[in-house]
Amino acid sequence: MNNPIAFTILVISLLAVVYISWWSKKYTTNTTDFYVAGGKISARLNGWAMFGDYCSAASFLGVAGAIALTGIDSWWVAIGFFGAWVFVLVILAGPLKSSGKFTVGDVLVGRFGGRSLKFLAMLTTVVIGTLYLVPQIVGAGHLFELLLGWDYLATVFVSAIIMGLMVVLGGMMGTTYNQAIQGVILLVAMLLLLVLSAIVYFGGNPIAIITQAMDTVPPSSAVRVASQLPPPAGGTTHGALALAEAIRNGFQNLPNALTPGVSVPNALNQFSLVLGLLLGVAGLPHILIRFYTVKDAKDAKKGAELTIIGLAVFYIAVLFVGYATMTILYPYLIEMLQAGQRGRATNMAIPLLGMQLGGEVVLGFIAAGAMAAMLSTSVGLLISMSTSLSHDVYAGVLRPNSSDRERLVFAKVGAAVLTGIALAASIWLKDQNVAILVAMCFGIAASTFAPVLILAMWWKGLTKEGVIAGLLVGLVVSLSFTFARFSNVPELFGLTVLGNPALYGVIAALVAIVSVSLLTKNTGNVREFMAMAHRG
Repeated sequence: MNNPIAFTILVISLLAVVYISWWSKKYTTNTTDFYVAGGKISARLNGWAMFGDYCSAASFLGVAGAIALTGIDSWWVAIGFFGAWVFVLVILAGPLKSSGKFTVGDVLVGRFGGRSLKFLAMLTTVVIGTLYLVPQIVGAGHLFELLLGWDYLATVFVSAIIMGLMVVLGGMMGTTYNQAIQGVILLVAMLLLLVLSAIVYFGGNPIAIITQAMDTVPPSSAVRVASQLPPPAGGTTHGALALAEAIRNGFQNLPNALTPGVSVPNALNQFSLVLGLLLGVAGLPHILIRFYTVKDAKDAKKGAELTIIGLAVFYIAVLFVGYATMTILYPYLIEMLQAGQRGRATNMAIPLLGMQLGGEVVLGFIAAGAMAAMLSTSVGLLISMSTSLSHDVYAGVLRPNSSDRERLVFAKVGAAVLTGIALAASIWLKDQNVAILVAMCFGIAASTFAPVLILAMWWKGLTKEGVIAGLLVGLVVSLSFTFARFSNVPELFGLTVLGNPALYGVIAALVAIVSVSLLTKNTGNVREFMAMAHRG
């Protein structure tokens, strides 16, 4: 075992999580409790739970780590993550709570009726949720690998088992309390890193972190231009320390860490990323389901407001911590990049910073924060997927007359199966940056649920056929470009494959929705639905 003290701290936090799930089991006696905690969660508790649910491995590990490697360009991800919540608060939070019960499928069926929409909504939920679950398992696997020195395969198995166990035991009530507590841990852990970094390395002045970044070439840029440097005496490649010195002496004109546009391939890539992040939250099932855990639309909005405040503080801290990590771990980051370990450098930069600042004790607390991020998001994903499987398909299509207990068992079995599928995918994508993986899921959500839900709430001319066309086209296009991206295919359908599928997926979905809606007439129970969605 590499870090016994840190591992002990992490185990204690995990045992606390499992205990909360076990304790809340007594409050999960039926499907309504399992799905949405009976709709009894307070606005404040839900706000913290949404914060913990949303701040996944991508936010805690991926964004700060990416800033440490590439500089300011990676903060676009954080801006998109944050801005999306303002959009959701204004456009969706209230109407979504007023018009639904358990799932996105309920909203669509509430306006249009029909089993086909429930099945299609379930399929989309499972696709988005499973793909979103992958980076959580990847991040958890790398974290256990760092702490224990275990093989990656063993660590992802352990991580997946813990995630599945939390859902099966606690349902939404246990998930809510765990997410709220883990949200607090996440925020405190990030602020702790900022404070310790400023005190230990920057004379207690956080602004000095930004000043230093202005004089620093991002590690990714340094490694990229290393081939242009003359070979060092007696060797063929520059070591990490030598390269850092050579960059300072020979490439003073390279863009610094605050220079925008350095790591962005082109404007289309950036626009597609921002579009995916902005619209993505409006289509993420594990976020949307949280609005059903409170009693009314007013509490749904209050919870979202609290989440936005927490995210603002968190992402500002992420920027400072990312730059501090770049300065403090510069040679180590270069060494990992030169070894071809970009995914590890990005995902493990923050835990390594914790180790550098305070040894195993701080590493243990940061590891607990990182694991909190991954677990809280994972259980939220599993709850939303299993709820959709059980409520939309099993009870809504396959066995409408099934008992409450049968539906509950089906939901728990579904959670276990979906965990296994995500586990298999996490083995394939183990070297990917978790922030990039999550951003891709945002792109898929932005291309499917987001346009359909927004138009369902605000456009009276939307038809059932338009919804079906939009979901199918958006899902097919976004998935096609996602898999093309990970398969390193440069072009698809005559179009350049971008870093995020949102640009193509959103446009294709909107064209399908609008054109088909204009050609068809089934607008559903539009008057009753609009009155219900926008009441209060």
